[in-house]
Amino acid sequence: MKILQRREGLVKERLQAFSDAARAGIYRFLERYRIGDQVFHLLMAVVIGALSGLGGVVFIETIHFFEGIFFGQLFQSMGRRSELVFLIPMLGGLLIGPVIRRFPKEAKGDGVPYAMESIALHGGIISPRTVAIRTVTAAITQGSGGSVGREAPIAQIGAAIGSAVGQFMKVSAGRMRSFVACGAAGGIAAVFNAPIGGVFFSMEVLLGDFSAATFAPVVVSSVVSTIVMRELLGDVLVFEVPRYMLTSGRAVLISVPLGIVCGLAAVLFMRALESSEKAFSSIRLPVWVKPAIGGAMTGFIAVFYPHVLGTDVTTVDEAVWGYIPWFLLLLIAYLKILATSLSLGSGGSGGVLGPCVFIGAVTGAFVGSAAAPLFPNPYAAPGGCALIGMAAFTGPVIGGPITAILIVFEMAGTYKIILPLLVAVVTAMGVAYQFSRHSLYTGKLSKMGVDLVAGREESVLRRLQVRDVMRNEFDSIDPAAPFCRVISEFFGGKADHLYLAGEGGALQGVIALSDLRPYLKDQGAWPGLTAGDVATPDPVAVMPSESLLDALNKFAYRNAAQLPVVADPHDRKLIGVIRRGDILNAYQKSLSPFQEVNPKLFW
Repeated sequence: MKILQRREGLVKERLQAFSDAARAGIYRFLERYRIGDQVFHLLMAVVIGALSGLGGVVFIETIHFFEGIFFGQLFQSMGRRSELVFLIPMLGGLLIGPVIRRFPKEAKGDGVPYAMESIALHGGIISPRTVAIRTVTAAITQGSGGSVGREAPIAQIGAAIGSAVGQFMKVSAGRMRSFVACGAAGGIAAVFNAPIGGVFFSMEVLLGDFSAATFAPVVVSSVVSTIVMRELLGDVLVFEVPRYMLTSGRAVLISVPLGIVCGLAAVLFMRALESSEKAFSSIRLPVWVKPAIGGAMTGFIAVFYPHVLGTDVTTVDEAVWGYIPWFLLLLIAYLKILATSLSLGSGGSGGVLGPCVFIGAVTGAFVGSAAAPLFPNPYAAPGGCALIGMAAFTGPVIGGPITAILIVFEMAGTYKIILPLLVAVVTAMGVAYQFSRHSLYTGKLSKMGVDLVAGREESVLRRLQVRDVMRNEFDSIDPAAPFCRVISEFFGGKADHLYLAGEGGALQGVIALSDLRPYLKDQGAWPGLTAGDVATPDPVAVMPSESLLDALNKFAYRNAAQLPVVADPHDRKLIGVIRRGDILNAYQKSLSPFQEVNPKLFW
């Protein structure tokens, strides 16, 4: 055992030495040729884009590999009996269960919220092992028929690649966030063959930043990643669509009810996924068993409606071309919502963008079928509405209307539906906002105490508590102490605030230096004054469990440099103080948790 530990330590030392030497060589090269910061940023974006493109290709091929195992070999060995199809996603759940139990953040559910949290609060630090873990677990889940998408895993994989490059180069926190965004954009672009959609997904959903300094490297990474993917897999559209000419006034008008329906369906989907997660978390079973249960339940639905397995592009194609009857469209949309909620709620690994495109397509086709009499071509309304429905449903779920529009535009390769597409997405976003101001991603983060909708700064302050920065040392004085003692405490010692503590240490008042000014001019009144006479009674106080945001708001009640901390709001026992400067320092540290990355984080 000791020999193995010694060898492992030796390997780590050699890897670290190689890493240090390589990094030093890169910086010597940059210095020799006088390569500036912006050019360096773009060069790193090229590297991250190439690696993300390769990661996307590997991820896609890994999915195909597991599909061949589960449905090409295993299902065929079952005699391709449809009533046994439920065993396939159940087996996939069993395989990923132990990994999810050991690495929940890297393997479980949709990884986009964790990437968003990393960018907003942790300087973009993502463990490099995320690449391997997420690739395998997500590929197994989708390859075995789990009702999940491939975009969130590759976004997290790409983000982890960008973070690994940043950790290797030991860049600052601000640059690290940019590298993570470059990786995520490259991953999305590679998987969907949509470089523009990848750019805006990264900037609109992950970063929430459209500045020029951020835009250029993200674009470069997305373009390079797409080139790598097309060279290795070919340049193909995700969907082959008819040439729709939905530019008439009636087409724009029908997009309003279409947006309303998709907005309501998006809310239903988010509520269903939330309910599924709560239900599975309340089940008293080992964590590693739950994905198998969710997989089996998804499989039972697939026995009768195999459309729900994976992300069935064939069904989407049929909806776009208007080949599915209207009554079946509504049923498939509902079952897909249910299947995706079971797959992800139970702990399966995958994303929601693929299912969103599926659900939006069949929902839009359903609305289009009802509106078919308004159009001369019977296939134009259902098919065109199916394309519009993809974006109208996806926008509210991911909280990225521009991203949804551009991804659908690039996947479909047609500009003819842009006018009704814009109207439908805006309508759907407005409807969904009436029920919740959060998307699926920001809603999950909000439950974790990170409110990105309210703003990054507010999220940081909400996450930290008073007990994290409070000081236990404070100066107190008896309420009956003479005024001359108060003077000596301020001018003879180091006190800047004096707290009046009564019986049992209960807070009764506070004296600040500014409170003494009215009494300093009339020294004749000093003999009759006590500390209680000049103190501010019942001052505003905070408790250790309150957030720093609540504490900062209370500072606004009274322009004070510090506030008392009490253990309980009833007995108000004084246990410490908190200073405004301490809050600002804690905020700054959380916003930029490092200037240079610890090399141990990389290895």
